[in-house]
Amino acid sequence: MFVDPIRARGLLVATAVFAAGACDDPTQNTDLRPDGPPEVLAVLVMNDAAAHLRETATYCAPNDSKRPTLVGLPDFTTTQICDPDMAEPASMVTDAYPDGWYIRVMFDELLDPDIEELEEIEDPDTGEGTGTYYGTIANTKPVKLECESVNGGMVEVEYDGYYSPSGNQITWPLGPSLVIKPNHPELIATNKMCRVTLKENIVDKSGEQVPADQLGPYAFQIAPITPIFIDPEDGAEVDGIQLWYDNVYVQFNTEGMDPASIACDDGTNGDECEFSFSPDLGGGYSYPISHSEFGFGPNDAPMTETEYVFEFKEGAKVVDRCGVETTFGAPVAGLSRITVTTNPFDFNGNAPSNGDTVSALRKLSLQFNNVLNPASLEDTEYTLVPEPEQFSIGTSTFNDGDFLFLGNYRPGQQYTFTLNAGATIEDAHGKVYTQEAEKKIIWTVAPIAISSTDPADEDIVTKATTMSTTQITINFNQAMNPASIAPTEWEVVDSTGAVVPFDAVVGVSDDPASGVPTCAADGTSTLCGLVFTSTAALTPGTYKFTLKAGATIEDQLAAPTVYTQASDRVVTFTVANPTAVPPVQCL
Repeated sequence: MFVDPIRARGLLVATAVFAAGACDDPTQNTDLRPDGPPEVLAVLVMNDAAAHLRETATYCAPNDSKRPTLVGLPDFTTTQICDPDMAEPASMVTDAYPDGWYIRVMFDELLDPDIEELEEIEDPDTGEGTGTYYGTIANTKPVKLECESVNGGMVEVEYDGYYSPSGNQITWPLGPSLVIKPNHPELIATNKMCRVTLKENIVDKSGEQVPADQLGPYAFQIAPITPIFIDPEDGAEVDGIQLWYDNVYVQFNTEGMDPASIACDDGTNGDECEFSFSPDLGGGYSYPISHSEFGFGPNDAPMTETEYVFEFKEGAKVVDRCGVETTFGAPVAGLSRITVTTNPFDFNGNAPSNGDTVSALRKLSLQFNNVLNPASLEDTEYTLVPEPEQFSIGTSTFNDGDFLFLGNYRPGQQYTFTLNAGATIEDAHGKVYTQEAEKKIIWTVAPIAISSTDPADEDIVTKATTMSTTQITINFNQAMNPASIAPTEWEVVDSTGAVVPFDAVVGVSDDPASGVPTCAADGTSTLCGLVFTSTAALTPGTYKFTLKAGATIEDQLAAPTVYTQASDRVVTFTVANPTAVPPVQCL
């Protein structure tokens, strides 16, 4: 689902390879054409935003039998580079990968290797040479690379790259070739034109130059913003809860999207979306997962046993980081449009399962595959023995498809839940699930324990701003009473051992984004931590938090269970100021 990072700059070569590159032309059959000047057989552009594998020809030498045609790839597929009809030219590439495009210029013979400089890679720890080299053309500058500016006109683009002497018309990658890689491809906006022009310092081993009529320029275009992956897949059968909670996931071909441009804020009332669900589900919403990945959800719960179409609207407009607009064309099945069918309303499982020992915060849940009617489960249709303190029943805060049996569960206690035969449960649209046979779940609540700390030991905490305070959270598997820990039972010190003032302990919210600190006494908490907050911004450095041996903390039960810290719990962490990230300045 996720796109790999752009491959590293340069080409690693061992010393032996460097020596071989300096030898005379090999005598064996290499399918190259060493006689005459070095001729350009093809110019290829990386346009594979998903796999970062395929390169597509934006130029193929006319009527040249050495130009590449059908070529095998490392994934055991093939790709057509140039048309088998040698008279047919290549169409200009119009979909260069926005975040990682580069150019490969393929020649019919080996070049003078001086077009590339080899620099030894140093060991980062010792600073000594490793005997391995990488190629660079940053100084020899064998081409002129230009792209269209957001302000109009062509501007030169800084680049590096390398010379690859290996390969021929049937290998992958093709070669011999010069690979030209812009230093910052993200500075070029989507939809913009680029071109590469070869210079006269590109010569073969005999010193002959590339023919003047083959110097270019060779043109190509950066792709528009385009979906490259969508989930669920077209034609899938899905649970209604998947559309409602997991939503539709779409990955685009660039990290440079402006998230605001795909929000539901168009139209006269500012509530129209660039996408739609059909039949209509009350409109929708979008949210960024990363700079290239987005989720799309409906405002209303879907119906079961219904066919839904999700698509990006033809004519909808989105914008990249440079402010350049892309207008969506007709939806493409499997990329910008999917048709899915929701499954019949059904039971999806329960947690915990029979025999489990779980945290007191792991409330019993009955899970269904669509949004529930919370009033449809009646008191006479189930039993829970013993009943937890502050008992209540509700649906999951997050997906609305789980019945949660809330309350303060007692550590060490065994509980038995029974869903009676004949119990009926409805989804939000009145579809009914009937429990055929009695369902019994027996589980045990674990003793109170610390589940984690945030930060963890040896973590680096980077402040949001230089004036931000710092928090330390000790997470428990039970709803704890923040008032039950004494100030003398914990401390924070700096690297000199001096005590650092921190505020009183409070609970942590189930939803930290809400800003409401609580380990709720009403039994609704599914997350609980004790939060210690610095009274002022900490200076960068190393700090140590200690929950002292013998510290006692009570849970929220009427007759509290007491947690006793057996030995010092120490968390050493480093505080760092934020690193300024300069804004991207598009060319």
